[in-house]
Amino acid sequence: MAPEISRARVRRRRLCAASLAAAALTGSFVTATAASATTGAAAATASVAGTAPTWATRSADRGAVAAGSSVTSTVYLASQDQAGLEAYAAAVSTPGNALYHRYLSTSQFQSRYGTTTAQVTAVESWLRSAGLHAVSADGHSVEVSGTAAQTEAAYGTSLHSYAVKGKTYRAPSSDAKVPSSIAADVLTIDGLSSMSTIMKPSSLVSTAQVETQITGQKPTMTKSADGAYYVGQTPCSSYYGQAKDTNAPAENGTKDNPYVVCGYVPSQLRSAYGVGGVNGRGVTVAIIDAYGSGDILSDANMYAVNQGDQAFKSGQFLDTETPSLWTAQSACGGAAGWSPEEHIDVESVHAMAPGATVHYYASNSCNDSDMLAALQQIVDTHSADIVSNSWGEPVFSTTGNLAATVMAEYDQVLMQAAAEGIEMNFSSGDCGAEIPTTGCGTNDTSSQPQTDWPSSSAWATSVGGTSVAIGKHGQAEWNTAWGTDIFLNESTGWTEYGWYFGGGGGTSATVAQPWYQRWVVPNSLATTLPTGVTTSTKMRVTPDVSMDADPYTGFLVGQTQQLPDGSTGYGESAWGGTSLASPLFAGLQADAMELQGYQPIGFANPAIYARSGSFAYDDVTGNGPGTKAYNDMPTSDGTGTAYAVTFGDTQILAATRGYDDVTGVGTPNPLYLWSHLIW
Repeated sequence: MAPEISRARVRRRRLCAASLAAAALTGSFVTATAASATTGAAAATASVAGTAPTWATRSADRGAVAAGSSVTSTVYLASQDQAGLEAYAAAVSTPGNALYHRYLSTSQFQSRYGTTTAQVTAVESWLRSAGLHAVSADGHSVEVSGTAAQTEAAYGTSLHSYAVKGKTYRAPSSDAKVPSSIAADVLTIDGLSSMSTIMKPSSLVSTAQVETQITGQKPTMTKSADGAYYVGQTPCSSYYGQAKDTNAPAENGTKDNPYVVCGYVPSQLRSAYGVGGVNGRGVTVAIIDAYGSGDILSDANMYAVNQGDQAFKSGQFLDTETPSLWTAQSACGGAAGWSPEEHIDVESVHAMAPGATVHYYASNSCNDSDMLAALQQIVDTHSADIVSNSWGEPVFSTTGNLAATVMAEYDQVLMQAAAEGIEMNFSSGDCGAEIPTTGCGTNDTSSQPQTDWPSSSAWATSVGGTSVAIGKHGQAEWNTAWGTDIFLNESTGWTEYGWYFGGGGGTSATVAQPWYQRWVVPNSLATTLPTGVTTSTKMRVTPDVSMDADPYTGFLVGQTQQLPDGSTGYGESAWGGTSLASPLFAGLQADAMELQGYQPIGFANPAIYARSGSFAYDDVTGNGPGTKAYNDMPTSDGTGTAYAVTFGDTQILAATRGYDDVTGVGTPNPLYLWSHLIW
């Protein structure tokens, strides 16, 4: 029976002030304030910064909440040595440091940096004395409940209703306060706001879906040589440039352009990235998505066998999920909505590291609280060496900004992972700089150009996207930054449909520049936000590294689905997104870990940047051969060309020589793996 995911409590929404960046980075949001006088003796208190959300403005205030209404809140506990934890997480991850790779076991971490029993007891005692009732407590948090009046008295703030985009939410009118005597024990407080938001897959897309969205044409079903149905338009290329479109009008002076790829198969991706002689054997890669699919193992095995690979062996695929605890399925899209994400994650990790153990964790919803619970379970049990997370959200949203409290909670678990030697990868996003006027920016509720979270955390490895031309013999003919422009075929010429999607990246408005970027990221980039605003301090820039993400040079994925004829069955189709790039990189890192004698990679960013400019990466710029290429997509009946795509349009982001905010330090080449023999 699969173990049950413990449910840590969180919520989330956004952060609006760049002044919170330093606090968000360190994970410590408790700042001392002057003693506040109350009736009777004055009691020294400290404010917990960021607990009052930025959307709780005076103009949106609709009055106090009912005094007797029920409120459940959670106090997240700080490390017994918060500054020491951050310092150790950095030191153990940085090549050349005396502590490099001296990772802690879970018991060592708890002894040195975990929350102590005394801290838990002190916080619980204060909450009870303040009139709140304990619901649950563990080594990370204390959850309590009470009336609104009791909660206000305990936290020294007022709870009001606020109107945000036609809906009303509860929130504190000012930051919560805690007694100064326990301020060092409190990381942050959550639950005072009732706004709950959803974490989305990184805009995972298939070429067949795009054609339906643009032209209304449905994909076709074509039986492949292995007997499975290919769901998508044909003809298509089995390798880049294999099938030519000789009938379409000339595109920018070029004719006979290639049809888009049908979807690369595992052997092609392994060849393009130089995977040979290792397969990740002995390494465990965890994948976190919301909910789960009952057909994931059978589909992944069928897919592997169809592509000439080995199915998962007994015990090589692990599944941790608790369907009885799944919630918010309507808001989150449910198991069916997350199924394609789960399939591409599992199958692409297995493609790059067919010998690795894959452990799938099904979050109980797409809310931050449940995503964090899954992350916390992995680090508390050290059940994986590498984790891939293909989901995220913008920090600044039209429906309310991401709370500073939530950012602190993510950073805390990611620092614990770094100290224990667990690698945490996150997709950088599929909407470029999240420009609100683009279709995907609107869909993502972005309110300004920005980076996504959690990939912009200083403690996350942000994996961006490229377009990759894999040739007949498995070689990468070119890499370019992923950014897709679409042109509709009007028989005698072409009409520009516009920019559709591309790899996420940019300069964070909320996270200060981490130490590993100081000598690699250009100062002009680190101080210029996607909005055009110049900052006085250097900030975190994403992504860190990049891999194939473009659905038009994407991955062939197999899954049980509703087929175009209305039946339900197994079919294969081309998918992409940085939802592909992150698990591809996780699989490659599993191979690297095997190659370096199973020494854990841990928090990968310092080592990634230490290799910047070396033979291990291909530098991806904005003027390579891919930026001059056109690929064609046939109509659903295969008799003509519906539209053409171009590569490399990154809008306000720019792929340049050296580090850039589209592809990071570059994309691993066939020498990347072997660099792990000498570093």
